[in-house]
Amino acid sequence: MSSNQPVKLRQFALPFYIPAFIAATGSGLLLPVTPLHIRALGASFGALGLILTFAALGALAGNFMTVPLVSRIGKKNAMVLALGLEMLAGVLGWLTQNPYLFAPILFIREMAHAIFFVNRLAYFRELVPEKQRGRALSLLGGESRMGTSLGPAIGGLVAAAFGAPVVFLLFALIHGLVLIFVLGFVPPDPVRLDALQKTASLGKVLHIIRDHKKVFLTAGIGIVALTFVREGRRVLFPLWGNAIGMAVEQIGFLFTMSYVIEMLLFYPAGWLMDHKGRKYTAVPCLGLFALGFFLMPLAQSLPVFLLIVVMVAIGNGLGSGINMTLSTDYAPPDQVVEFLATWRILTDAGAVVSPSVIGFIASATSLVWSAPALGLIGALGVIIMYKLPEKTQPGSGTGLS
Repeated sequence: MSSNQPVKLRQFALPFYIPAFIAATGSGLLLPVTPLHIRALGASFGALGLILTFAALGALAGNFMTVPLVSRIGKKNAMVLALGLEMLAGVLGWLTQNPYLFAPILFIREMAHAIFFVNRLAYFRELVPEKQRGRALSLLGGESRMGTSLGPAIGGLVAAAFGAPVVFLLFALIHGLVLIFVLGFVPPDPVRLDALQKTASLGKVLHIIRDHKKVFLTAGIGIVALTFVREGRRVLFPLWGNAIGMAVEQIGFLFTMSYVIEMLLFYPAGWLMDHKGRKYTAVPCLGLFALGFFLMPLAQSLPVFLLIVVMVAIGNGLGSGINMTLSTDYAPPDQVVEFLATWRILTDAGAVVSPSVIGFIASATSLVWSAPALGLIGALGVIIMYKLPEKTQPGSGTGLS
């Protein structure tokens, strides 16, 4: 468990922060490449949406698997297994030329990422005191954005020079490097395995939801909206850039620019969360997402599109670490892994639905109308986060205070 004694965040550099940067760089490689590559292999907009939905379904599966996996092999070993699966997914993506085979590949990749993410987050919940958690997790989010700012540019250049499949192989190799850091520097589990609940069935998830239903029906729904628009951006922006004539390497640099902007905001976001309250970052984050998507139909030229990308990037930067911080705020000390996995299961619902919504609307009408749909979800999230009370968690957590 985390104590109230301050910790030096630099001690987390080798086990967590540097690997987060490296892993995010690897994942960022695929951001401009994956949807365009699947389309180039012959998938329609509708099929692309369904294929990308398997990534979010994989994340849900990973969340379900986390608790029984951790109860048997521990958090560190679960992280090692997850990285091995991500390497496998990268190699399979390198080899396949069938667009529909990317459905299971993306499922495996995101399942592994969810397992890795929840266990890494559980370490922070157990090792970092509450008063430092906003900064610690916004720093983690910032490191991830630093990596993600480099990855798309590298991925776009590699795809242009050597072909999209090579990007997936590079993804696998980079996650092999992350595996070395995890094996060498992540400490043993701070919570004994026999202290974890041994069951992680649907019944266990429902039990946690029942015990914390107020949290899930308020802050949880707000984060669902956030995951919806974040995943929507990852799908919509490459397709939009391609539609207005941008090359894959240009789209890669576009993502890099947006993540550099976000990277500059991660520390101010953490300071605001710790000193002013969680909603001081959640509300403007979702508000700028909503405004940007409502304006997207006007982005028929590169300069207007760039302005909207910058606007959304500022919003996402202000939201650095908000999902992780809220989930760890609310996690009960005796059910950290179980609660975090359940939180991820529910809040990832936004990521599950978002690609399919974009694909369905684009196929039924045009890509232009997908953006306002995302804007509506973002606006709903603004209302929910704004109306949340200042304190929603009794006891150890701070809620949105």
